[in-house]
Amino acid sequence: MNRVLRIIEPNLTGNAGHYGEFIRCLAERSDGLFDRIEVHGGTGSASLELLNHPSIRIAETFGQGSPGEARILRDFAGDPSTPCLVLTAKSQHAVLAQIAALGGATLDHLHLYVHWKERALFQRMLVLLAPAARKGCRVITPVESTATYLRRQGWHHVEYVPYPVLAPRHVPPHEPRPARFLVAGAARMNKGLQLVADVAHRMDRLDPPIPLLVQTTGKRSGRQGAAEAEQLKRLAQSNGAVQLDATPPGREAYSRRFAGAIVLTPYDPIKFADNVSGVALDAVLHGAPIIATAGAWQAGLIQRFGCGVIMRQWTSEALADAMSVAAAEWTALSTHAREASRVLALEHDPRHAVAALHRPHHRASRDSLTA
Repeated sequence: MNRVLRIIEPNLTGNAGHYGEFIRCLAERSDGLFDRIEVHGGTGSASLELLNHPSIRIAETFGQGSPGEARILRDFAGDPSTPCLVLTAKSQHAVLAQIAALGGATLDHLHLYVHWKERALFQRMLVLLAPAARKGCRVITPVESTATYLRRQGWHHVEYVPYPVLAPRHVPPHEPRPARFLVAGAARMNKGLQLVADVAHRMDRLDPPIPLLVQTTGKRSGRQGAAEAEQLKRLAQSNGAVQLDATPPGREAYSRRFAGAIVLTPYDPIKFADNVSGVALDAVLHGAPIIATAGAWQAGLIQRFGCGVIMRQWTSEALADAMSVAAAEWTALSTHAREASRVLALEHDPRHAVAALHRPHHRASRDSLTA
């Protein structure tokens, strides 16, 4: 029997590292449950190194929000024999599922992966207009608080599953001292880019000096906004202890950067209160301590494992202080991060997500779905 999982993800483009990694890690753990993962992704997805896997097939590409995405979802909703996952599901996908239900689809094979809460009035109204989707679709979310929020919205089938990440086969050897501060992932203002730029001009005050490596790649489109461009210009004018890299690293190079690193994730605590940080997870899984803003999701990792330093305020002064503390307490923090990596490797094993996608849930009747 040829068991297929279909995935719809228009964000799979040239700078879509974590989207591609998500799919790849599912493929790595799908043995025995799915024979093939059929990807319907954004323009450029066919060239992504991360999707070069024997069980992954790139079936179709389309633009985000295009008629092609709606058509694909509608077609797949009408085929109950094959599970389908909308990898970054939003309120508009609930409406598309509702339309499919009115056309006869039962939706119980349609999985919506919800990364974060959508709180805007318009978004909440769209969900209210989709009772069939709320009754029929399965929703998977990587944060327990988001699962609670979705149940209160009226979704019937909500499952919390820790964000799937493949842990490295071997955690890098423990370094006697930190090798670098690291900013990984796309350069964005809500991820504290201005704070990093402010601190970059004070790097010479650290004793002993520790270099700062900043990945400066743009968002999914590869473009930088005007605000990001201004901060990157400031970073380029900082002292010699700062290294900028505008090239997205490959999988192996990305992994190597965590060896001996203190990873900076000074994210906006409001925007990222319930958003899983893939960078922070990758860091701790590699045994690298992190710095995070109080209130952000990854600050919970630090509270739980002692694997980093929490900034009490979202300011450059708080970031600079946290960097000094992390450097001074490197031995303890990196030890805690290595201990946390063993626990998180089990909790976030992609096999949990694959099992959730494979597991059937209650098939509601056609009448109840369209009531």
